[in-house]
Amino acid sequence: MKTKTIILSLLLVATTVMAQHGGSSNASYKNPQLTSKHLAALGMANIKVKQKSEGVWVSDKGVTIYSSHPYGDNIKGFSGATPLFIAVGKNGKIQAVAPAANTETSDFWQRVKDSKLFKAWKGLTPAQAAKKKVDAVSGATYSSTAVIKTVQATANNIK
Repeated sequence: MKTKTIILSLLLVATTVMAQHGGSSNASYKNPQLTSKHLAALGMANIKVKQKSEGVWVSDKGVTIYSSHPYGDNIKGFSGATPLFIAVGKNGKIQAVAPAANTETSDFWQRVKDSKLFKAWKGLTPAQAAKKKVDAVSGATYSSTAVIKTVQATANNIK
């Protein structure tokens, strides 16, 4: 009886920890789909894009958009992964970084958005972005650190 109680307790703790840290509830955010909302956030509203491969799209203006999937899937913020999109122009420089849907707490996430963190990599090549030191946002350290690490991981994989 004592063994069963211990096992049940451990299962309950494991389930709670997984739910709090983006366990299976975060699965829908692992492979974000590019929508018109994301295009607008990337400064590309009303621009046509076509999917080149999984997680990569090309616009009719020659801009390539990369999803952070799978590179940032295991990088967790306060409540889970912080998937994003990175738009790279024909000149090979980042034009914009925009978040995809995530499970971060809205108050913390608003601090990240208000901080202009997503503009920190504009004008850099992916290689430069992967190495750039960017400060976390005060009051949203976990969420902003996850964004920074996700940009770095994704930029390291942009060819």
